[in-house]
Amino acid sequence: MKLTKFMAATAVAFAFGTFAFAESAYDVIKKQSTLKAPETSQAIMLMDNIEKNGTVEHRIMNQYGNRKNGLINTVFEFKTPASVKDTRVLQQEKTAKEDDRWIYVPSMKTVRRIPTGERYKQFVGCEFTYNDMAIRHVDADDHEMLDENATATIKGKTYNCFKIKSVPHKKSEVEYSYRIQYIDKVSYLPMMIEYYDKKDQSKMGKHYTTDGYREIKTAKGAYWFREGATIENVLTGRKTVLTIKDVKFDEGISDAYFTQSWLQTGKAK
Repeated sequence: MKLTKFMAATAVAFAFGTFAFAESAYDVIKKQSTLKAPETSQAIMLMDNIEKNGTVEHRIMNQYGNRKNGLINTVFEFKTPASVKDTRVLQQEKTAKEDDRWIYVPSMKTVRRIPTGERYKQFVGCEFTYNDMAIRHVDADDHEMLDENATATIKGKTYNCFKIKSVPHKKSEVEYSYRIQYIDKVSYLPMMIEYYDKKDQSKMGKHYTTDGYREIKTAKGAYWFREGATIENVLTGRKTVLTIKDVKFDEGISDAYFTQSWLQTGKAK
């Protein structure tokens, strides 16, 4: 009799969704945030800022990254146009506290730390924010599985995804009220993200897509790599398209790149 009641209760639980998802939203986001990273990375990033009227500003920047004790450091160096040339940004991942982010602006000739309260702002004038350019900690949000068998179609290709709603604990530190992510079941990369407006949570504020990915293998491992991304400000019609070229993994980079000294001088001694 007890077994019969247990089986009946289990059947009801399945029917009403208690055990609806084999993999929890938290587990999926955790896998996403802990994807294997190379020891070092180098790439050229082509950035197009496209205004609503179609005007395009082309930018080129170099990106360098390394992984130390499981934590990722990343630097960006703008090469063109003249308005942002030699602007450099350093991001240092931390374990038990907020990541450190620093920026060098040539016109000011000083290195400035980007405080947590400013990281929702545009990344050097593009539609990506400083938050977008870094890895978000899994415990910074509450995560809810909306659909375990969702799809996202990007540039004619359809990806099988987990659809997850992520609500930030500290809304003052982000530029949205919540986001809905479509996370690819093969790579665990976010293929599409919908950011909802702070003032009107029924409206989408920004829309992001990963514009293709592939696996890169080296002697030290295999890594999923995003070939490009697009983010559009739905409210203004402005968007930024990022294309990543000449990627090199695990080829060695001087630690000097990931210092405030390099930010100011551009020289890795």
